[in-house]
Amino acid sequence: MSTGAAAPPITRRGPYDNPLSNSLRWLPPKVRGPVVEAGGMVDLLVKIVKSAVLHPRGYWVDVADDMYQTLKQASLPIAAAIFGFLIFMSILTVQFFAMAGATQLFGPLLLLQAMRTFTMWIVSMVVAGVIGSALTADIGARKVREEIDAMEVMGVDPIRDLAVPRVVSLTLLTTLISVPSIIVTIVSMQVGANYVAGQSSADFHSNLFANVSPVQVLAVVANCFLVGLLIGTICCYKGLHASGGAIGLGRAVNQAVVLSFVGVWVLQLAFNALLLGLFPNLGNFR
Repeated sequence: MSTGAAAPPITRRGPYDNPLSNSLRWLPPKVRGPVVEAGGMVDLLVKIVKSAVLHPRGYWVDVADDMYQTLKQASLPIAAAIFGFLIFMSILTVQFFAMAGATQLFGPLLLLQAMRTFTMWIVSMVVAGVIGSALTADIGARKVREEIDAMEVMGVDPIRDLAVPRVVSLTLLTTLISVPSIIVTIVSMQVGANYVAGQSSADFHSNLFANVSPVQVLAVVANCFLVGLLIGTICCYKGLHASGGAIGLGRAVNQAVVLSFVGVWVLQLAFNALLLGLFPNLGNFR
């Protein structure tokens, strides 16, 4: 009979063994799921940024190819959506200014609001609906076909090879789109001011240069950068966690687009509040 020491007990690790995530077990199931997904997206964002910054080589060819393909898909829809939506807003808004007898404020007021809100919303909706859905479908299809599992078995990091190039390309493309979007916004506002409000081009441009500052233009560019990073992270996360075959893949694409809209809405509230808090004079008309 052996008198040796008894073997140590076998311990099984559960989903809440981590001290930080131990508090999640007290949350209701309907709340726990969104919290876990939000934490997973933040973790994925940290890994993507860390990989892209610490090892900035080896993925720029894929970034250029993705930017070229997505630019062909999204440039015309973004320009057409911004121009058409702002013309529609011009027709509605000028009627309220005419009733108040302040038609001269139509150009600067709607232009500043359009740059901060309408332009960002349309850019984010088109980017999420056109580019983000395709990104989620591409990565999700690889996940459903177990290609990502095969990459992990062979020692290939799927985040480095799949997520980093797509998030970088989407972020850079959304940032580059910000400047043409501002130009399209100005052109559509000028058309509305000239043909709807009856305002001369000289008055419109004088109000434009008097009220639009470089801080506002840089704020739009920075906002587009954050929007692209947010949409790319959400779509990559939903694609990497897709399951359930074709039906599950379609559900993941739908969830990615909806979560992108919600995330952009929250981001806009925080960004505009911070921007106006740091630069309170941006809302003043001169």
